[in-house]
Amino acid sequence: MPVDHRFFRIVDDITVTDLAARLGAVLHGQMRQQPITGVAPLAEAGNGDVTFQTSAIPAGVSPEAGSIIITTAENAERADNGLIYLVVKHPRRAFAAALEMIVQPADMSHEKSLIDKTAWVHPHASIAPGTIIGAECRIDAGAVIQAGVVMGDGCHIGSNSVLSHCRIGNKVVIGSGTIIGDGGFGFEMTEKGAVRLPHVGIVSIADACSIGSHCAIDRGSLGDTVFGNSVMIDNLCHIAHNVQLGDRVVMAAQCGISGSVTIGADVQIGGQVGIAQHLTIADGAILTARSGVTKDVAPHSQMAGFPAIDAGQFWRECAALRRLTKASKAARKNNKD
Repeated sequence: MPVDHRFFRIVDDITVTDLAARLGAVLHGQMRQQPITGVAPLAEAGNGDVTFQTSAIPAGVSPEAGSIIITTAENAERADNGLIYLVVKHPRRAFAAALEMIVQPADMSHEKSLIDKTAWVHPHASIAPGTIIGAECRIDAGAVIQAGVVMGDGCHIGSNSVLSHCRIGNKVVIGSGTIIGDGGFGFEMTEKGAVRLPHVGIVSIADACSIGSHCAIDRGSLGDTVFGNSVMIDNLCHIAHNVQLGDRVVMAAQCGISGSVTIGADVQIGGQVGIAQHLTIADGAILTARSGVTKDVAPHSQMAGFPAIDAGQFWRECAALRRLTKASKAARKNNKD
């Protein structure tokens, strides 16, 4: 998935040899003067794209010939497969440095905003250059729409919300104080402390979604954070980078969804649910309030507890524990008598 050129640009005239020299990497493979044309996740990398892999390359993942992989020496043992390897000690850290060199913010300072004549923008809202705001939208006081944001028709943006690095469909409602498109919580630890990883994806929100007040929805690190149609998010929820939400997902207040979680269509999520990173919640699943999900969830399952298990099993175990507690109290009382 290429970067969105409304928000980012690829620096010209950087070759594989240039990048290897700047990173202090050992170069394996041919095409040493291959120009860098983009960045991508490993599975989607094409000719000229830079990607990275910290562990063994998974079976079945085959980047296109001409892809540039920042990785360890073990993965570069075979450099005869048309791929280009940049061998470093810390691939993730080196990739972060590469992103800083390759990807820069797009300059939209001279672009005009396109605001439909039927849209209403409060005088105390802030609209940056290069934005597109559709018909019959409403932008309330204190809202900030940053450069390049695209908004469809009939949207309502609540007061003091901040939107950046996002494309929003039609009839989307965003509550007050919500932040959409900020960088995610991605860091790499070094000897000198934490280094923040650049986030070069966006947030893509489809039609008829509703997002409550004081939510935080982070843009993707590499690739996008994506909402399907008719997603309903309550107040005080956090959606981390690269989360994928299917159509008609419903999420109650105070939920935290970790990075790269995939949630299928028609999933219902109760209040204060937490989902660990890189999990898949299949279509139609129900996560009851305060569930802590640590494993993938099958279609149409109902889960409860921490760590989350089948809801029926969870309630049976709770009942058994109550019975055991009562029996223990009764036994202690009999011993005293």
